[in-house]
Parts: sequence; C-alpha cells; structure tokens
Amino acid sequence: MKSFFNAFLALAIIGIVSCGISESNETTADPAVVTAEPEAASSVVEDPDPADTIPGEQYLIDASSKQTAELVKLTLQTDFKADIENGIIDSLSRKFVLFEYDLNEDGQKEIFVGLFGSYFCGSGGCTMYLLDSKGKKITVFTVAGNPVVIDNNSTNGWKDLFIYSGNKYRIVKFDGKKYPSNPSILPALSVAPGDGLPRALDFMNDNYPRFAF
Repeated sequence: MKSFFNAFLALAIIGIVSCGISESNETTADPAVVTAEPEAASSVVEDPDPADTIPGEQYLIDASSKQTAELVKLTLQTDFKADIENGIIDSLSRKFVLFEYDLNEDGQKEIFVGLFGSYFCGSGGCTMYLLDSKGKKITVFTVAGNPVVIDNNSTNGWKDLFIYSGNKYRIVKFDGKKYPSNPSILPALSVAPGDGLPRALDFMNDNYPRFAF
C-alpha cells in the first residue's frame, strides 16, 4: 500500500512540474504592444492636368512638376499683370507647358516654357521663355516654333539650341549671359536635327500637362 502511495505521489509531482514548464514556455502577448500592419504604398500618381484625359503616371516626368509650374506661373503673372487684370489675355493664352533640362551641367535644371494662343503666337511662331531653376528669366524668345532641339555641342558652357523659326531650324548659341531672343535672324541648319537629340516642349508627340497662370 505504501509503495502504491509513493508511486501515485511521484506521478502527481511529475504532472505538476510538466504543467509548470508548459505554462512557462507559453508566450503571453503584452496587450500594450500592438503590431501595426504596414501601410500599402499608394500607387496613385497625382494628375497635374485633370482637365485632359491623360492619366497622371503617363505624363513626361520633366514636364509635369507642379512645384516648377508654380515658379513659372509667378513669373508670367508678374510680367503680364496689367493685361491679365484688364482681361486682354484670353483663356487659351493663359496656358503653358514646361520642360526642365540642365543646359549648363551645373546640376540645376533650366526651365523651357511654351506659350499658346493669339496673345503669344502669330504666323511666325510663338513666344517662349527660358528660366533658371529659381524662375528668373534667362531669355524670352520670339517667333519660336516647337520643339526646341538641344544639341550635344556647347558654347560658353551652355548647350546650343536648334529652334524652328522662319521655316528653318536656327542655331541658337549662348553668348555668356543669355541666348539671342530672335532666332529668325540666326544662321540656319542645312539639315534637320537628328532624332537622337533631346527635345524640349515636344508636346505634339509626348504627354505634356498644360498649366494655367
């Protein structure tokens, strides 16, 4: 009887110890610690020009910066303040496109600005701005066509430009401070620029949003 009691006691002790080990190995979640699920990255690209049917992600990247557009907008609103206030500039003429490109390889992109409408365009071409990265005017071109082709060659540290004017592409070179404003009086290219060169304001072939000022 005694031996039976000792065996029963031993089994009971083993059971108690086993339960204790099992309980001590269980991980108890701290209710104060909450593991947040990572948020899914948004795949929606903001559309800079919701007035057209082009999705935001399909715009040309160097032509769609809203921050750059605000710099351009401020420059144009300042230059044409009186005519805007007097209602002389029509709604189409208050649209513009832009293209950013580092013309002097200083790490800062200059801004080409193409303008539209009867206020800025005539039979010879349109007005086009070239601004620095801060929105300051470098050159205001007249009678200029699009696109502007950017050559591999440079003059005074700035890329040469080929601008269509007077029914020909003209060679436009930096003079140390700015580009000449009237391309129609400059030397013409004997052949059309090569397809491999960068093209600014090529909104007939690429997706450019139109901004308003």
